[in-house]
Amino acid sequence: MSKILINSTPFDVEIQDVGVTVPALSSYTIPPQDYSTFAASSNIVTLIGSSGLLLNDGGNDITNISAAIDIIKGWPVQAGAASTPFFFDYGGLITGDLPVSIIFYTVPVGSTLNITNLSISCRIESISKVFKNGEVIADLRTGAARPDASFYWNPNRELISGDTLEVVLTKRSGTTDVEIGAHLMGVTT
Repeated sequence: MSKILINSTPFDVEIQDVGVTVPALSSYTIPPQDYSTFAASSNIVTLIGSSGLLLNDGGNDITNISAAIDIIKGWPVQAGAASTPFFFDYGGLITGDLPVSIIFYTVPVGSTLNITNLSISCRIESISKVFKNGEVIADLRTGAARPDASFYWNPNRELISGDTLEVVLTKRSGTTDVEIGAHLMGVTT
């Protein structure tokens, strides 16, 4: 299966974190040796999610955003139940030394949320803890040498109606104030 990015806009689309620009009204075929680089890209998720780029698998345009992102990430694409892509972004300045809740979400009644990825970007030492219904299920660490951290959700875990998901970031004591970013991605059914 090929992975072809189609830019149908009249503007060049730059995928900054992989160093590739897809020219206006053109396409770019991702070389197989670069699949892992694109799978780790947060920019590609945003661009596909905002319809800035469309994915083609070598024969078909993948118009389902969730399926397109799954293909880019190298995950199996699941057919069946109607689903809606879920995105939650946080960006802000973290001050002080106390833990900060950067994401808090309660799954609506009648819904199920399957989280596929959580990415945190913080240029200083920090730890982010992921809580499901108040219990720690994962942690991510960042630092100057590794400013970005990702958590790939176990596909067998899902959040059902009424479940809560919280991400709490704590930066190392005594460090300067810092801008952080968090991106949570998944599918609701």
